[in-house]
Amino acid sequence: MASERDTRVKVRALLDAEKTPTDISRLLGVARMSVYCIDKKDKIERKRGSGCKA
Repeated sequence: MASERDTRVKVRALLDAEKTPTDISRLLGVARMSVYCIDKKDKIERKRGSGCKA
């Protein structure tokens, strides 16, 4: 099973390759909402403990 960091790296690479969150979730076997949360977390700085927990 892939580590959380490995999953994040794969999601980021697929997002950069312009894959859709639905495609990514199917390819990696993760929830689509997790893909959105990873994308959001990488885009903005936020206070610890707020927002997505993915």
